Amino acid sequence: MPKALKSLVIIGAGGHAKSVADAAMSAGYKIACFVAPDAKSKKMLGIPVQASMPKGAGYVYALALGDNAKREAVAIKYAKLVFPTIVHKTAYVSPSAKLGAGTVVLAQANVGADSKVGRFCIINSAASLDHDGVLGDFAALAPAATTGGNVTIGARVAIGIGAAIKHGISIGDDCVLGAKSYLDRDLPKGVVAYGAPAKAVRKRKKGDAYL
Repeated sequence: MPKALKSLVIIGAGGHAKSVADAAMSAGYKIACFVAPDAKSKKMLGIPVQASMPKGAGYVYALALGDNAKREAVAIKYAKLVFPTIVHKTAYVSPSAKLGAGTVVLAQANVGADSKVGRFCIINSAASLDHDGVLGDFAALAPAATTGGNVTIGARVAIGIGAAIKHGISIGDDCVLGAKSYLDRDLPKGVVAYGAPAKAVRKRKKGDAYL
């Protein structure tokens, strides 16, 4: 972490924010506060929770909002702030992989060789994006989700807990793949799919509920 960047402000104060804080602290960040206008508690993990952004310079920021479309909207709102990539110390990121600004990689996750991860993505605990994978901006892999190599996942896609994706598959923007599903065929943009093998069950627009 650059010395000039004093401490981290986490936007969000739900359960996912705890995971982001855990990753950030493991990587050496000092957490200044959580920010959530509707927070019910004044502290979380012993760290202050505020209704508004702290004043002053020298902060960097992390987005801890699990909903992909909401995370995108907040990232656009605060586009002038600095959002570093945060990687838990137990995660493995290949030296040849690329991570976009604001992306968070949680404990025990894997990002394989020559993978490209977009901006403000979430790679949850024990999730794996294998070699040559592409994860679009604001997409998320839930805990223990896994992909084969050469998988392309579009923007704002949500891959459910424990889902698996076959080598070489492409998934269009704004899709949702249900938990424990196995996907062995390409998906067009804007569908919800689940099952083993997974099948598209309905269409979905950006911002719709996941399931």
